[in-house]
Amino acid sequence: MLIEFSVANHRCFQDRVTLSMEAESRLSERDKTVDERNIAKTPQGDLLRVVGIYGANASGKSNLLGAMRTLRSLVLDSARQGQTGDSLPVDPFRLDPQGAKASSEFEIVFVHDGAQFRYGLAASRERVEREWLFSQTGDEDEQLGFERERDVYSTGPAWQRDQSLEEKTRPEALHISVCAAFNHPRATSLLGWFRRLKSIGSSPGPIPTINLLRQEAYGEVIRNLVRRLDFGIDDLVLAEHPPEHTALLNSMFGALTSIDALSPALDRERVNEAIKAMPHRIIVVRNGIEFDLENDESAGTKKAFELAGPLVESLAMGDVVVVDEFDARLHTLLAKQLIELFQDPRTNPRDAQLVFASHDTNLLTRTLLRRDQLWFVEKSRKTHASDLYSLAELRLEDGKGVRNDARFESDYLRGKYGAIPFFGSLGAVLGKTLDERD
Repeated sequence: MLIEFSVANHRCFQDRVTLSMEAESRLSERDKTVDERNIAKTPQGDLLRVVGIYGANASGKSNLLGAMRTLRSLVLDSARQGQTGDSLPVDPFRLDPQGAKASSEFEIVFVHDGAQFRYGLAASRERVEREWLFSQTGDEDEQLGFERERDVYSTGPAWQRDQSLEEKTRPEALHISVCAAFNHPRATSLLGWFRRLKSIGSSPGPIPTINLLRQEAYGEVIRNLVRRLDFGIDDLVLAEHPPEHTALLNSMFGALTSIDALSPALDRERVNEAIKAMPHRIIVVRNGIEFDLENDESAGTKKAFELAGPLVESLAMGDVVVVDEFDARLHTLLAKQLIELFQDPRTNPRDAQLVFASHDTNLLTRTLLRRDQLWFVEKSRKTHASDLYSLAELRLEDGKGVRNDARFESDYLRGKYGAIPFFGSLGAVLGKTLDERD
């Protein structure tokens, strides 16, 4: 399970901010079932199953979730992608001259195989400046795995040192990734956790769900879920692409082979394999009539289908799933139902976690989420840097915290919690502009 994620000096985040999944022990909601549904009891303490992130457009919600995706990508891919001198996918806060020259930092704390791990890195676009791993079991003190300062390493009892792997670690590669590539037991195990950290953008695409539909363990579960979503769908069928698609790819291959510079690099057999591996089309069946998901269905139906696979897999495996623009193209009641899948022990027996960003204020209700589950991103008008805070830690103008009987949605829209847009009078601005043209 995820305990917390921190980022500093990356995109719109200048100072370090931390998104925590730890339940605030001092909180007690008016409806006690809200506490029961949302808290997972673990040896590492009470952890939240769901967290929602709100804020104005361009406030930094996507950047926060994108930072998690960047860390995941670096851990999984840095050992096998790129060559010496390639740029790393970090983006320091540009509006501060000093920050633009400094490293971006990422740190994540999580539970894996019964232990707690804290892993982080600091990197510029050119190289990894620092990297660290610590672990903790039970009530023991945190133990050093390894620490890296550029090319200088120190290790502790929680890490099996291999100096040959330190030498193989390129400046722009992560040591944990290189070690996993050479079957280091602890590194290989930890990369398994990062693979189970699913990050879904605003347009996830159908391929993950299509691949899961092919599997016996998930296919019928996904079909049953989609049937229950009130789209009038009776079945989902995997179908081959029409012959004209294959003909088009063959035609493109023929055109490319006619280019002398490309011809030596093209392999007919590999092209044939790529054609066979193309994702199937999805046929939606209603009352015995077939409809093509891509061409005949609404944006909302396609979004629900795209989410269905990753959500079902996460619930089955106890994974962490991070979804940007969770509510986009989904009805409020449907979005609420999907959140409730993570709150019900019958559908979430392994304590999977959902982190979502949304503009749907109908989900800001004390009967659905606790105050420590509602987070806000607000951008400073002065520095244009973003800050992150939860409703549980917010102090109002009277110096008091938010009460458990507060009306979260209406108070947020009134600006009581911050993190809302301030437009001024758009009509006055536009009207003046049009008048000047006349």
